[in-house]
Amino acid sequence: MAYSAGETIARAAASRTHAPMATTALLAAIPLEERVDGMSCLVTADNSNWVFSLASTSVDATSQLVVSPSVGAGAWLRTDKFVDLKFAVSFATADAAVLFTVPVGFRIRPTRPVWENTTPWTGGASSTVGLSSSNAAYNTKGDLLGGAAGDATAVMVVASPGPFVGAIGAKLAALAACVLVAADTLIFNRITSIYTAGAGFAHVPVEILP
Repeated sequence: MAYSAGETIARAAASRTHAPMATTALLAAIPLEERVDGMSCLVTADNSNWVFSLASTSVDATSQLVVSPSVGAGAWLRTDKFVDLKFAVSFATADAAVLFTVPVGFRIRPTRPVWENTTPWTGGASSTVGLSSSNAAYNTKGDLLGGAAGDATAVMVVASPGPFVGAIGAKLAALAACVLVAADTLIFNRITSIYTAGAGFAHVPVEILP
């Protein structure tokens, strides 16, 4: 069957766009025969946008910037310009625990990290927590969130002034051009003492740089 020039262009464009998927798990499960290099796909759970790169070997254990296919080579790469990186944390999260590693091919600029607490953080002797990075410019505890003193019980609550709380890190506040590159990590900090209760999420909104 012969197609007109317009139909040919439309069919070629259609092959580059996959039907929306509900979750990143379903994105990963798209069969090999349905993927082509450069294909785009919308994930409806968070309205995130992805493009398939057959040559990419990038990985992301959190599947927030990179989704590895269940079968075959390549990777789905997130194309949104702004992303809220979200990590579950609790009083049991170890000091210096790595929450995220910047994938190969990405550069991110954190804007204003915050805590979202689902259980109040309490216990210990004047306990405080924060976020930092493995990047040498931001590797002191609290550099990205919490500050040098860290965020204490009075801040780490659920209802007030929440739901999003926390002191901006001194380095981040002073250096608007904080940029993390491939292999840099985001790190959870126990700054003073150890909480005995508390849970929620660390949000690190980032700009994805070209």
